[in-house]
Amino acid sequence: MKLKTVLLLSSLLLGSWVNAEPLRIVSEEWPPFIYAENGHIKGADKDVTEYLLSQLGYQVEWSLMPWRRVLREAEDGSADAILDIAPHPIHLKTYLFTDEPLSSHETMLFYAMDRPLAYRNIDDLSGLVVGVSPGYLYNNHRFVTSDTFRREPAPTFEANLQKLVRGRVDLVALSRPVGVYTSRALGIDHRVSYHPIPLSHSEFYLVFNRTSTWEEPARAFSKALKAFKKTDAYSHILRQYHLESVDGKLTLATPD
Repeated sequence: MKLKTVLLLSSLLLGSWVNAEPLRIVSEEWPPFIYAENGHIKGADKDVTEYLLSQLGYQVEWSLMPWRRVLREAEDGSADAILDIAPHPIHLKTYLFTDEPLSSHETMLFYAMDRPLAYRNIDDLSGLVVGVSPGYLYNNHRFVTSDTFRREPAPTFEANLQKLVRGRVDLVALSRPVGVYTSRALGIDHRVSYHPIPLSHSEFYLVFNRTSTWEEPARAFSKALKAFKKTDAYSHILRQYHLESVDGKLTLATPD
C-alpha cells in the first residue's frame, strides 16, 4: 500500500509538471518540515505543498536561505511565496496567508540535561542567556521584548544546540519537532531535553506575495490542503518523516 501511494504521487507530480506555471518558494531549513539532504530539498511540509501545487498547475522552484533573507525576498517580489511562517500581526499585514495551516506545533525551551533549570514562566529566565534564531518572533511578545534575560542569536539550529551542550547558553528556544530532530541528527539527543511548558504555540502556513495575482491560488491551495489532510497519502507523508499528531500538534514519534 505504501509503495502504491508513493508511485501514485510520483506519477501525478510528473504528469502535472507538463506546461506548468513556475512558482518560486523560499524558506529556511526547518527539519523535518523542509531541509536539504544530499543535495535534495525534502520535508513533510515541502512534499505536501509541492504535490498540491502541482495539481493546481504549478512547478515549484525551491530555495533555502537564512530567515531574514526569506522575508526580504518575498516582500520585494524576488520570491512568490514562503513556506512555513506563523501568522504574527506583522506578517499578516505583509503577506497573503492561505486559510489552512500546513502544520501546528509548539516552541519549547531546550536545556542541557547536566544543567537542568526550572521554568514555569518568563520570570524564571531572569539573568539567563537563551539561544534564539535571527528574525524569529516566537509568537510570545514578552519573550522577544523582555530585558531581564539575554537572547543570543545563532545562525543555525545546530549551532544553538551545540552552544547549549557546551554551556555557552543556558536554554534554546526551538520548535519541539525541529529541536528533537536536530538533536538526534547531531547525536546529542541523550544530552538535551525540553521543559514541558511551551513557550508558545503556532500554526505554520504557505503565504504568497500580497497581490491580486495570488488570491485565487491561495484559496485553491487552502481548499486542496484541507481535503488532502483526510487522505492516506497525507498520513503516509507524515509517517515518512516520523511525525505524529498529538492533541492536534505535530511532534516526532519516538524511535523504534
